[in-house]
Amino acid sequence: MLNRTRFVSVGLAIALSIPVAASQAPVAPAAPDQTDARILPASAGAYADFQGNVTEVMSKELGSVAELNRHVQTFGSVNINQLSSGWIAYGAILAAQNPEFARDVREADADYGRERTMAYFTGSPSWARSFDGADQALQAALTVNAHETARISSAGAFMDRQAFAIQSQKWGKARALDPQKTYASLRKASEEERPVSAAIQQAFSAPDLNVVLASLAASPATAQSIWDKVAVLTVSAPASAFQTLSPVIPAERQLEISPAYEGTANRILTLAAQHIIAAEQTHPEAMKATLADPTSRDCLADAKQLFFGCISAATHNDALTGCLAKHGLQIPREKTRSTGLCLSEIAR
Repeated sequence: MLNRTRFVSVGLAIALSIPVAASQAPVAPAAPDQTDARILPASAGAYADFQGNVTEVMSKELGSVAELNRHVQTFGSVNINQLSSGWIAYGAILAAQNPEFARDVREADADYGRERTMAYFTGSPSWARSFDGADQALQAALTVNAHETARISSAGAFMDRQAFAIQSQKWGKARALDPQKTYASLRKASEEERPVSAAIQQAFSAPDLNVVLASLAASPATAQSIWDKVAVLTVSAPASAFQTLSPVIPAERQLEISPAYEGTANRILTLAAQHIIAAEQTHPEAMKATLADPTSRDCLADAKQLFFGCISAATHNDALTGCLAKHGLQIPREKTRSTGLCLSEIAR
């Protein structure tokens, strides 16, 4: 168990304002049948939907202008607040699978009581980093993220090659649909929250979710991405979409958090800890506030504006394909703001 004396002082001033009697009553974790009402799985569905769209992009080469426009519509209409929160939520669920971290978080909740525990989380954003197993929990989430963002980059490279390949096809070198009209349509669509598909919602509320994500967090480098498999399984059997996934390859190296993303890492671990103790039962608004990560959100906002600017200037379909590759996904080793780059910058 963690030596709590080294971080109690961080939240002492806050704790002193909380009635002791109320703070000593720990709250029981959520029952299994409440999984579908939990905040993190519900939020993570937006990230899962995005990864499902990446799978679709990689499934086959472009065959028509209709396919191209459909992909541009899909990635151009992404709501960045949903994607950022979904990405954070998914990382937090992964981090929550570490048994040492989970055990120490539960002990702290029992020792301090829920009100005081949540006050510490609020008063000291890095408090969750002090728990036993916190480094390993975060490392698992970062390693999974590195593999999954590499996948976005692969999709971008695939689309970038097609931007050149379709120049030899009549539809590829033809003029694009009215760029300004496309831009206006996408901008409006991206400002609205997009519903997560029913299949993804059902998969993320399934009782086997934590079992599979625990396996993924323990062995995050997979030959085939979890999303490649889930995308197929959710169509035919959403309730059991995660049951056959079994990552087996261990992580290769320790990842370092980029300085600009220290706050984001704190949010991931804080949410992981709150997920472990089912804090949405008592403090749902606090969890929702922690999900709003300005660092990833602002980066995604920059990438979206560059994507829209590229679209508004793309007069031909091959150029429009290049916009999707460069900003809607990510071209490998390209440092221009893109969706993939924003989701990968947390670690190096």
